Amino acid sequence: AALERERAHYDKALRSEDRLEGLAAFAEKRPPRWKGR
Repeated sequence: AALERERAHYDKALRSEDRLEGLAAFAEKRPPRWKGR
């Protein structure tokens, strides 16, 4: 049960806008501009 919940949250995090912003900010060597999404 716990593993299923973890997977659901992990999958949601992988599709988040903030994840993409974090990767872009790292590549561009700038601080991320988080949106909470």
